Amino acid sequence: MRQEPVRIINSHSPTSVRRKRQTQQRSTCCCCLVVLLSLIIGLVAFRGPVGTWLGALGGKARKKGPEATFPLGIATEEPTYYRYSLIRITATLVDPNGAPAAAEAAPVVTVYHDGAPVTTIGRVTKLRLKRTAGGGEYAAYWPVPWNAQPGEYIAEATVEIPNPEQWGWHPDENQAPEGSDQATKIGGKAWCVARARFEIAAVPLPEGLPPGTCIATWEGDYMAGSIPSPDGKSGDWRTMLDWCEYVGADTFWFRAAVTQPHGTVMSFEQPFHSTNLEVVPKLAAEAHRRGIKFGAWAVAYSTYPKPEKSRPNFAFNKGKPPYEFTRDISVGTGVVSERNFISLLDERRVDHLAKFVADMNAIPDVDFIGFDYFRTDSPTGGYEMTDRFTSEMPVSLPDDWANMSDKARMRHVARCTGKDWQKNIDFYDAWNWWRAHRGAMSLRSILQKAKPTKPTWIFVLSWEHGKQHGQDPVMFTDAGLTFVAPMLYQVNGRQMFDTVTKAWNEYLYANQVNIAPGDQVDFVWHQKMIGPTAGDKHSAVEEFSDRIVIGHRELEPGDGVTRGAFMHDISRCAVSGSRGPYPGKEWATAAAASFTQVRNNWRVYPLVVAMDKLTRTEGSAFTATVSIKNLSDKRIDGIGLRLMDMPGIEPVGEQPTRTLAPRDTLVVEVNGRISGPMPKRGNRFMVAVRVTWPAGEYGETFRKELPRQQTVMKYVQLGG
Repeated sequence: MRQEPVRIINSHSPTSVRRKRQTQQRSTCCCCLVVLLSLIIGLVAFRGPVGTWLGALGGKARKKGPEATFPLGIATEEPTYYRYSLIRITATLVDPNGAPAAAEAAPVVTVYHDGAPVTTIGRVTKLRLKRTAGGGEYAAYWPVPWNAQPGEYIAEATVEIPNPEQWGWHPDENQAPEGSDQATKIGGKAWCVARARFEIAAVPLPEGLPPGTCIATWEGDYMAGSIPSPDGKSGDWRTMLDWCEYVGADTFWFRAAVTQPHGTVMSFEQPFHSTNLEVVPKLAAEAHRRGIKFGAWAVAYSTYPKPEKSRPNFAFNKGKPPYEFTRDISVGTGVVSERNFISLLDERRVDHLAKFVADMNAIPDVDFIGFDYFRTDSPTGGYEMTDRFTSEMPVSLPDDWANMSDKARMRHVARCTGKDWQKNIDFYDAWNWWRAHRGAMSLRSILQKAKPTKPTWIFVLSWEHGKQHGQDPVMFTDAGLTFVAPMLYQVNGRQMFDTVTKAWNEYLYANQVNIAPGDQVDFVWHQKMIGPTAGDKHSAVEEFSDRIVIGHRELEPGDGVTRGAFMHDISRCAVSGSRGPYPGKEWATAAAASFTQVRNNWRVYPLVVAMDKLTRTEGSAFTATVSIKNLSDKRIDGIGLRLMDMPGIEPVGEQPTRTLAPRDTLVVEVNGRISGPMPKRGNRFMVAVRVTWPAGEYGETFRKELPRQQTVMKYVQLGG
């Protein structure tokens, strides 16, 4: 921040002065300005008697000391801020002797950008400063608006000056006649205006997420053995990577750190359950042996177990390190309860997460480091932060706020952000912004302490681009994050899903944030869709695949697509999960088909494969028409193609290997039949075809480290 130099007093209004300087293409922000609204023009500079100004005691004049030339100063603490910043603006008032002074009405600050006033969080345009402990200092916080435009901003403070005749004046050089020496008479009201500049900056788009990155996750605990494999057999822990290869993922993310007691009392020295952490080096090495990148994530602020409504007396935080846990409060009864989330204000958790990042960064085979639940509890909880929130944000509070009890203040915030949020939209907006700000500040602190050299990510909730739960992709990016992974989960239908993707597209600018969206294997949260026989458009598995692809296409603004995508998670395919009448292998195949479309949108493969149509022929027979296009300037030999083993589907005939000339396209018909009806799945069956090709040098634009496979699929209806 830099404060502007003093400008002489004149008789023009602030508006006319500003317009005049704009017309002359001069900076409107180069000075501090004192404006006298009513001034009897004299010909000679006037210096009225120097007396006290508001701070005089008993009407006695102060001893004359160093004379002040300007009554108001304004400052910010830093010259540059980011979209996560909460900017403290300070105004200082002095009397003509330079002593601290107070005003009858506190200064008001308006922030300008490109000559226009900026309305910030909670629809605040004019920020009323508050007097600090004593003296002439006034201060308040100005939150940077959601996804504010980078550039220079001007904070303009205005305060009324009593007794303006006590200050020294200079004549307006344009109005004082030459040779005039008459004193200027002062009358009317006067306002003092001071300005300071600061910058809102944006972090350049980080590197570290190659286009076409496709990720499979494992959220469950490590399993040494007895893991079902895609081919129906059972294997040891390496089977996790077999599933990655099956879906065509080039990256495997593993939940490595979680605060969850397992029979022993945890401590600040060991805040995470050790089982998953201990196997990270082994898993990462095996992933690299197969050409798969490896990422490890920590559950940041949630802990396990969670509260259970059916067990109101369940001591769910027993055995955990003694963190400051978030607080919820019943608006009706005033009963305060502890939650399983750790407070965003607990710096000990920041230290523990920083150590996790540093430890993962030190493991050679770990490529990505991430977080889940990087937020406070939502929609309830976080009210232990009430006083901090209300002291920092420009929100309207009850007149007797200072005299209210801690519990009463918590109830007020809980009411305005909970059951009555729609009646308190501005307050609710401020609460969401402030939580996002606190999360970004914690992330910045973690990264500054750990200094990772590897890409970092956070799973973020997707409603209202995360802000509904106190998460913001722009704030996270400015705080140093490489990319966000929006979770396209738990939507109650396609209309809500479309609203989610539209909100991201409208909020962001092109190439502003690295994004890799994903969806989860879950029959319930895909509305238990079966297909036309149940009145649905298609099956839950088709909807799952569709949402990954649409998220990839729609979350990035403009005509772009997100850099990657993920499926969550293969433990639900392999071990247990809400799969409905569809086996885990079918969900995994749908994810593989989604990954194919993501990569083909980036043209990272030398081949582009598509299932152009799926036709029922006679009886239960069908024909899938598949096109294979060679994007390279090289001939590709040994192209394999097969109908995949899916429930109720039998291949008819075999497919030979093929050769494709440079820039040529091949169309292949793949025949099969439905083995019989399956009413539980609505007699709707997946027809999936996988295409493979050998390693080779096909061109620099293609990513040769990716799995050399593409999967395409459609569904066929029996009896329809």
